[in-house]
Amino acid sequence: MSETAKYTDKMSVRHILIVISGIMITFGCSALVFSTWSAFQAVVPEQLGVDTATWALYITVLYLAEAFSAPFIGKLLAKTDIRIVLSASALLVGLGFILISIVKTLWIFYVAGLMMGLGEVGLLWLAVPTLCNKWFNKNSGTIIGACMAFTGIGGAIWLQVFNALNASGMDIWTIYMIWGIAALVTSLPFTLLCIRSTPEECGCLPYGAPQTASGKPAGLDAGKAMKSVAFYAVFLLAGIINLLTIVAQQFPKYTKSLDDGTGTMLAVGVTMATVMMASQAICKLALGVCADKNSKVSFLAACATGIIGVLLVWFGTGSTMVLYAGAAVYGFFFASCVVLVPILVRQLFGQREYPEIYSRVSMFVNIVGAIGAPFWALFGKNYPMLFTVAIVLLVVVLLLGIFCFSKMKGLQEQWTE
Repeated sequence: MSETAKYTDKMSVRHILIVISGIMITFGCSALVFSTWSAFQAVVPEQLGVDTATWALYITVLYLAEAFSAPFIGKLLAKTDIRIVLSASALLVGLGFILISIVKTLWIFYVAGLMMGLGEVGLLWLAVPTLCNKWFNKNSGTIIGACMAFTGIGGAIWLQVFNALNASGMDIWTIYMIWGIAALVTSLPFTLLCIRSTPEECGCLPYGAPQTASGKPAGLDAGKAMKSVAFYAVFLLAGIINLLTIVAQQFPKYTKSLDDGTGTMLAVGVTMATVMMASQAICKLALGVCADKNSKVSFLAACATGIIGVLLVWFGTGSTMVLYAGAAVYGFFFASCVVLVPILVRQLFGQREYPEIYSRVSMFVNIVGAIGAPFWALFGKNYPMLFTVAIVLLVVVLLLGIFCFSKMKGLQEQWTE
């Protein structure tokens, strides 16, 4: 490695391993936690003898654990060996599933929710953006999009595995044990062996030209960033986007309310959810590629697709194909939460203290996630009001984003190394 070299234009095996590691932790731990719990919801409460709402509180515990641990985990990622943090996170997720399979009582779900929340804040929200910022000066948006796409791809695959195992007559607690083993197998080999905090730790250089001539990360310090109006704007923007992704969980319930007595519309809603999962996986990659070229245009397109998707679902009840199209289009906006938000934070505040700044944003995102389902449930079957509120919130996101982009140049002029 040259004394004067600051970066490389050739992607090495080590760079590729970082990308593969990002893919595996989202495909495994994150998809298993966030994309399959609704399938268990149809079976587990009945086996425990509790109502669905009581059982599902563990998801609220999970989101709150993510929210309040995010600043602490962000500081750990900035100051500690990332292998230790992410491996501990993977252990928490895997052992959470395994505890559920062994203890088989309601209270253990709440304990597991706490464990999984502490693990997922690093694995889903912070690991990929943090690694991309340190390893890739170029094409980081594309890489973030590719990695995050596997939450959707993983969800589609693991749901099919669940259906196959459940249809075979396998005990639900055994499936939880398989989930725990799968979480560990798809993560620990990569977090322990393939990841390093910086390229320099293994004799490599960051891929692509750096922001500064010195090669040192530039940006605002966290204290100054968090005092800016733009920080609060992106803070609100990220939380509202997450709230709007949760509205999609209402699609099956919405189509069921349209049923003419044949029982087919619930199946339409479930298919819409599947279509959206596949769509958002594809759109995460597309959005990352587009954001590398022009993040503002990507953001505007995401907001537009969100509004169009809601309108298609709202007024497309005369055709199942229109409903499926609405779900697919909404998937583009759905993808923005974990792809565009970290890119926007990086472009506003730089890389210098990125993990700490982004962890504060992700804290609010997860608080909103904890209240999202009850919030949309408040509307009951008043779907015109629900969709109206969704469109209003999409317009608020659009205005907040336009404000953030208007402040970007001024903030970048304040960056220091």
